[in-house]
This record gives sequence, structure tokens and C-alpha cells, in this order.
Amino acid sequence: MTARVRRICLLVGSGLLVSGAAGPAGEGAPSPPHGSEARFVVELEWPRENIARTLGVARSELGMYARGNPFQTRDIADLTCVVGPLFALDIDDAFAFDIDEPVDLVVTYAPELTGPFSVGFNDNGGDGIGESATIEPESGSTFATARVTLDRARFAAHGIRDTDLAIGGPEGIALCDIEVVRSHATPVPDGYGTLRLAVEDAASGRPVPARFGLYDETGRAPLPSERSVLVHRFVDEVRLLWVNPRTWWPSEHRLAFYVDGEYEARLPVGSYELVATRGPEYRGYERTIEVRPDETTDLTVSLERYANLPAEGWYSGDSHVHIAREHAEDDAVWAQIAAEDIHVANLLEMGNIAVTHFKQPAWGEAGQYVREGHALVSGQEDPRTVHRGHTIHHNLQRPIRPDPESYFLYHRVFEASRAQGGISGYAHMGQLFNGERGLALDVPFDLVDFIEVLQGGRLYDDIWYSFLNLGFNVRPIAGADYPYFGPTLPGVERTYVKLDGPFAPNEWYNAYRSGHTYVSNGPFLEFRVNGREMGSELRVARGQSLEIVTEASLNPDIDRLNRLELVVHGEVVATATPASADGDRLRLATEIEADESLWVAVRAFGDRDGERDMTVAHSAPVFVVVEDDPWWKLEAVPELVARHRAKLQELLTEPIRPAGDLEYWETTRLLEEEWEPQRLRLEPRVQEADARYQTLLDRAAAAATSS
Repeated sequence: MTARVRRICLLVGSGLLVSGAAGPAGEGAPSPPHGSEARFVVELEWPRENIARTLGVARSELGMYARGNPFQTRDIADLTCVVGPLFALDIDDAFAFDIDEPVDLVVTYAPELTGPFSVGFNDNGGDGIGESATIEPESGSTFATARVTLDRARFAAHGIRDTDLAIGGPEGIALCDIEVVRSHATPVPDGYGTLRLAVEDAASGRPVPARFGLYDETGRAPLPSERSVLVHRFVDEVRLLWVNPRTWWPSEHRLAFYVDGEYEARLPVGSYELVATRGPEYRGYERTIEVRPDETTDLTVSLERYANLPAEGWYSGDSHVHIAREHAEDDAVWAQIAAEDIHVANLLEMGNIAVTHFKQPAWGEAGQYVREGHALVSGQEDPRTVHRGHTIHHNLQRPIRPDPESYFLYHRVFEASRAQGGISGYAHMGQLFNGERGLALDVPFDLVDFIEVLQGGRLYDDIWYSFLNLGFNVRPIAGADYPYFGPTLPGVERTYVKLDGPFAPNEWYNAYRSGHTYVSNGPFLEFRVNGREMGSELRVARGQSLEIVTEASLNPDIDRLNRLELVVHGEVVATATPASADGDRLRLATEIEADESLWVAVRAFGDRDGERDMTVAHSAPVFVVVEDDPWWKLEAVPELVARHRAKLQELLTEPIRPAGDLEYWETTRLLEEEWEPQRLRLEPRVQEADARYQTLLDRAAAAATSS
């Protein structure tokens, strides 16, 4: 086989852009319609019949992902091939758009440069995403051909940058030709009618935004009309979104759209399943509707509450949302957030050592858009590296952008945030991207307000508990990280905060800072120790009895409560379980003696208990202080100190691995250049943190001796 590389489009060896790309999307990529592109995208010159565009990508939004390999255009024998890990293809709309029929793909590839591959595509019914079986390359010739049937193909521009197909595999593919063969079996409607919806809160009668699903008898979701909310998914502008399997949804079909109080659409006649949700405080809505020829079906959708938490002073927030705004008063972004019933959406600029994505237009109160009790607020996820974790900073008066020459010195950003009245912590459970290293360095200086302990359907409390058990007051927080993690949707994981007065974003942050908070993806919590709420510090005499009362409730549309646990120093000391199969509430009342200082918290679980698909809530602790002693878990201090000291040494001694950075195509060169000089600058800070751990260890040894 003879091959000649005609054009290196990006990424050779070290992962650096080599073709003069002007921005993060890569050379030749179409201009993003909404902000900068945080995903890798490069447009390839590979004209093919019925293919409008071919993109090299790292994620497809059609269920397929890839990393690392270079994209190239090569002449192999008499064909021009594109070579790389994953390609997204835009089917020419004039050939096929929004169809519902079997489509055959005839894929020609070069086996010598191809590993096992599959095809992802936008289909009809279910979750709207189809994927072929894995195709094993046939060796022995210059080219091979695979024929793949895409059942119920749709081609409605649901993929990255309005694409329709994804093709690739972990070892890459040399794609040399592709033929798209339609069956032309798309059903022809018997006529059209109109559906007109009004959406209201059942108790107040006021119009409200909500998330909707509409499915015909085959499960197909008609494309939403322009009366739906236009949503930003990275830089894509979409109206139909995937509801991932761990997100509560009343239907087995999982494509949804947002409505801001009113909606109207022209639909093929027939019977439809209509569903709607508005976050965990509302009951799900389900009914069947009929659309008749040349008639208008009017329907008022009244959404009933399961719980009214704002009436009790509790207001939800999402710590981690990535949606760019061009102006603060963005009604489309607000409608998506309000449809999920989120009261504070922290819209985070996302920085790396090279660039910043998801830009926000203003900061402080000028960057807040508050309407009908739902607020958009600017914040930042920056600095973030694969070497010491991702950090989040809320309630900032202005952004804090570290320069590349000091990017690894995270403490400077934490200190600047604290000076502004900001609230700062670590994302992704403190676990992903080596966040535990960063926590080991920053927590001893009392710079870390929170760890994002609930995300991606998973409560990860091990790292958080380790710092609580050393006597540090680190709060829990939860955020969905939209549009990542699946992708997810805003508010799937959320943080509830108890306010003493009327809602306002600044009051929400003040109450969070006081620790009156819990995290949840479904259950609601109440928790008091001697009448004091979660987050409180309670001083008592040694041996005093502590009266503990806690309650949990869970919208039965979401899941069934399985248990309510009382946790002391990370250990479960009491549990309540339901007395009946349909219970949606649990109460636990007990007493314990305060023989020592301690922290006590509660957590609730539903029946759904997958490792990354659990129904769960966890409170902030109540800190019980006896005779001014720390609330540490004394016997665990030596082991925990050793654990975090080891992470400090990892931070200094482990080599940096830029390929693990999320935007590796943007950051590799700077990370490689900047790490060593900044590692040397971090050494004194690490030594000081290590000395603080030693002081803690000495105090614990003295306390153990005296007891």
C-alpha cells in the first residue's frame, strides 16, 4: 500500500496545533455561533456525494468519544482518505433531513490504518441515539468495505455542529469513501393539526417554564417549533436535548425540549404521549393527546408540587453550569434554568492555562439576572489542570484570570476570591483530574470552602470525610456540570440552601457560607441537633446528651426512599427504613452522648443505588464542640495526615501528563513548558502545608496521650 500525507490538519505527536489554527476549534472549523468552542473540532476537506461537511472531533454528541490520535488527509492508492479517531458527518439536508427510515451506509476504509470501529447516528424513538455493532476490519487488501444499516435513521442535525453521523474507534480509522443509501420509506403523514400548550403552576396559576417530551405512537419526537426555547449546548444551538438514563423522566423515550410558559406547533395527525417535569419539587405530568387534521388542540398543563421548599426557606442552586452569555439578561438561558426550577445557576467561565470558554458578560450584581425567583450568576471554573484538579469560584465581583506563568499557584486565586467575598472550592468530588493533590495543599491554609461531592449520579464522600475528620470545616456542594457528564442537564444534581428571609442571590451565598445546606439529586432533608440546623457549631459539656431529629422525603415519581442514615465521624450510627413499600417520608429521632467533639450529618438514599446512578442526599454537618477540642476523629488523624502528605509529594514528584487535560489540544505546550519552573515555586508552599500537617499530628498525639 502506498500512502502520501497531503495535509496534517492538527495534532502531531505532542498534541500541538501545527496548522496555524486561529482558535481552539482548530484550522478550518466553522465559526462558532455562540461563544468559543470548548470541544475539539476541525473541518476536513473531503468532499463526498450527499455529505455537506466532514469534521474531525473528540466528542460527537451522538454517544461516541475519542482522544489523542492525529487527523490527516492521505492519498492511498487512488483514493483520498481521512485518518483519525472520530469523524462527524453532516448529511446534505437536500438529500435527507428529519427522515424516519432504514438507511444503508457503505463504508470504504483502509484496513492497515483502521481498528475496530462503529457508527453513531441520530435515530427516532428511545433516546434518539443509535449505534451500530462494532465492525472488525478485514485485512489482506488495500481497501475493504462494510455495509451498515441504520435503523430508523433521522438525520436532524442533533450531533456536534449540526452533524448527523459519527464514525470511528479507539484505534482510529482511515475513511476512504462513504455512500449513503436511502430506502425512501419515511411515512407520509395523513395530515396536520396544531397543538397549543399553556403551562402553569397548579397552586398559583401563574405561567412557568418546564421541560417537555412529545412522542408519537412509534416513539418519534417531532422537531420542536420555534416557540420552544433555543438552548446552548457548548456552541451548538439546539431545541431537542437528550435526557440521560440517570435523570428522572416520566417516559421511556428520552428526547426533550423546553417551553417558557406557552408553546405551539404544527404536528402530523395522530396520538401522542405528552410528558412534562419541573425539577424534583414537582410531580411529573403525563397524558395522551390527539392531534386531528386541520384542528387546534388547546391544553393547559398544570404542574402540581410535591413539595414547596421555598415556602420553608430552602432554595436550590446548581454549582456548576457552563452556558455562555452575551448579555446578562439572557431570557433563553433563564428559561432553561427556570424550567428545571433552579433558583441560583452558577454560570461558570471555564479556563485552562491557554484560553477561557463559556464567557460571561458581567460580574457581581451587574452579572446577575434575577427574574421570578430564579437567578443567573457569573462564576468561574479556573484554574483547572490535570495535575492538581479543577477549582470553582462563586459570587465573584470580577473574574480572576491567572496568567500562564503562575497558573499552578492556585492559592493566589483562592486568596483573591476570598478578598472579593467569593466562595471557592474543588470540583468533581475532589477526585477527578488529581483534585486530591490540590486539596491536600490548599485545605490546611483554610482556603477551601467546599468540595463538589455529588455529580454524575454519584456521591463521593471519602475525600470530603477525610478533611472533616481532621477538623476542617469544608462544606458539600453539588452541580451537574452541564453540558458535560453524559451530557447531563442543569440541576440534575443540586445544592439546597436555607435562607432566613426573602430570596436574593447574595443572601443565598451568605447562607451557604454559614453551612445551612445539603446536596441532593432527589431527596429533601431536614436535620437538627439540639434544635440547631445543619452547618451550625454547637458547644456542649462533655457527656451532654444530643437530641437529633432528622427527616427525609422524596418525590415518589423519582424513586422510593430506601433508608435515612445518621453519620458521626463518617460512620453510620443509626438508620431508619420505610415501614411500607410506598413510603415517601422517613423520620429518625435519637439521642447520642457528646463524649468528645464530633461532627454529625445525615444522608438519605433511594432504591436506585448504582455506583454512578444513585438517588441520594447528604447534609452539611453540625459541628459539636466539647471543651474547645477539635471535632476531628482522633484515632484516624495519623492515617489521614499520612494520606494527604503523600498527595503533597505526588504533586511535586509525579510527572505532568498533559494528554489527560480536558482541552489537551489547547494546553499541552504550555503545561509542558510551565510546570517545572512553577513546581519549584510551589515547593515552599508544599513545605508549609506539610509543616501544618505535622503540627496537627503533634496536637493529636498530645491529645491521645492526655486522654
